[in-house]
Amino acid sequence: MSIGKEEREAVLRVMDRGVLSGYRGSWGDWFYGGEEVQALEKEWASYFGVKHAIACNSATSGLWIALAATGLTSPYDWSHNLNSDVNGCDEIIVTPWSMTCSASMPLHFGAEPVFADIEPDYFCLDPKSVEERITRYTMAILVVDLFGMPYDADAINAIAEKYSKKYKHKIYVIEDAAQACGATYKGKYAGTLGDIGVYSLNVHKHIQSGEGGIVVTDNDELAFKIRLSMNHSEAVINSMPEDENVWSSCLELVGMNMRMTELSAAIAREQLKKLSGILAVYQENAKNFLIKIRPGCTSAFYKYAWVPKTHDDEQYLAYLMMNAQDKFNFKKHYIDPIYTMPLFSNLGYDPHLCPTCEEVEKDIVLAWFREVV
Repeated sequence: MSIGKEEREAVLRVMDRGVLSGYRGSWGDWFYGGEEVQALEKEWASYFGVKHAIACNSATSGLWIALAATGLTSPYDWSHNLNSDVNGCDEIIVTPWSMTCSASMPLHFGAEPVFADIEPDYFCLDPKSVEERITRYTMAILVVDLFGMPYDADAINAIAEKYSKKYKHKIYVIEDAAQACGATYKGKYAGTLGDIGVYSLNVHKHIQSGEGGIVVTDNDELAFKIRLSMNHSEAVINSMPEDENVWSSCLELVGMNMRMTELSAAIAREQLKKLSGILAVYQENAKNFLIKIRPGCTSAFYKYAWVPKTHDDEQYLAYLMMNAQDKFNFKKHYIDPIYTMPLFSNLGYDPHLCPTCEEVEKDIVLAWFREVV
């Protein structure tokens, strides 16, 4: 997260050039943004070993774009029908324990967020609970790599594939890797494990551009729909030559302006060069804590998170809180389950949907650096 002379020089480079955004909402070379944005996207794709990287103005926007690219549709307002035997609208399986946008984003499309429970040790979506929640209306599983730990990709991806075949429509896995930039699962980077991945460049993430996000995918059609959704889709399609080939699924997209500026991209390029060094610091300091790591994974340790389970664990926590307060903040709480918040309570969600999440929240301990790494 450290900002140094490299970032200052990058900003001055853009200022001297005098072009602070290279985008236009119409077809042509400018549809892909300015030279800093395009360079960042190429460097990001190369670093993470993914075919397409699309820069946007935040990870929250990235989640919106990702869902838009999946082609969500809703026949009617589902919010009045939660207790109906026949729902009939699109459903997105989400986590109850994350930044709220990871669960609330489906509401922007008239889709229903369906909360699955979390794992007691790794705090990501529990594959068993996910499978219990899937219906013929499920369109995507929105997983979150919480606290920097990758989700159980083998299990959840297999569930998505199994029920895609059963219900004869694609169930996408969208990976919110906002807290897990640089983490790995069996040699692959978090964010590249599902159909679409979303990274955050928010000010308090591992690397930052103030605000910013990156959406990644290996799918050509999804990548183009992501770009269109981010940048005035209907205007871009309208300005294309008649002989331009475009997927028919793109023709009904309604776009937004969620583009990244040249200044943000220039800073992000320099930050990306520092990621491995920053991660090394997070991972070395993780040795101080009682954190369980998913087999085959490395964590980015956005937060050092664990649940003390024995008297010795509690004694060690007391020792840490007494002797490491100069280096780390400590907190015995994360967030209340999202479905208990007023928005979801008013929509009729049961206040006790996910018992494991509720139990973990009572005992969770979080630690994080006092100073910027």
